[in-house]
Amino acid sequence: MEKRQLKVANKAEFLKLLDAISKINDSGVILDLQENKITSLVSSIDSTLILCSEYKTEIGFNSSLNIPDVKKLRNVLDTVEDTDIALDINSNNLEYKGDSVKFKYHLFEEGFITRPNINLEKINSFKFDVEFKLNKNTLQRLFKGSTFASETNKIYFYTEGDNLMAELTDRARHNTDNFTLSLGKTNIELKPVPVNLDNIRLLSIINEEFNVKVNTEYGVVVFDIEDKDIKLKYIISALTQ
Repeated sequence: MEKRQLKVANKAEFLKLLDAISKINDSGVILDLQENKITSLVSSIDSTLILCSEYKTEIGFNSSLNIPDVKKLRNVLDTVEDTDIALDINSNNLEYKGDSVKFKYHLFEEGFITRPNINLEKINSFKFDVEFKLNKNTLQRLFKGSTFASETNKIYFYTEGDNLMAELTDRARHNTDNFTLSLGKTNIELKPVPVNLDNIRLLSIINEEFNVKVNTEYGVVVFDIEDKDIKLKYIISALTQ
């Protein structure tokens, strides 16, 4: 039987993918190996944040890897100095045999990890009320503003006239300090859609900006970002007011 290998041409990009996944769920993750890509679907503990990720690389076969600890795998791969790596896929482990580093990383058995219960096709078919860009600088300003509006963990996206706004506050509580930032102009009306700020903090900034889409019918906010060989789609459930 021909030995199967997981070949990664750009280790740095693959580590970015593992970093993004580990922020959402550090244990019990399935990596699906397809002909020319690796995909995964993970969710936060409360299921209010889901990450659908994709990494382009030539695999040549279809399989799946049940990863017990994503951060542990990421850290051991970081000890390899080569930019491209090949991991032997054995019956219950991944094995690396380099000139200066060797290791075995043991996997969970098939069926031990359950996948998040989400219909991606349905979400991809949604009609979105508004779509906008959110760049790294804007996110950093919002995070700085959160140190002022420290009594809340909600961020509201809405329109005010022809301006798209992001407001840190809690409209269900009285006398809460708030911080509001304009995200630019828009010609679409959007009523306030609140999401958990902690979920926004978990987004991985792998390039300069996200493409953000809001669906008010189902209360879903989608953050898409791409960088070289990586695609990340974050799906966040809206909160009540």
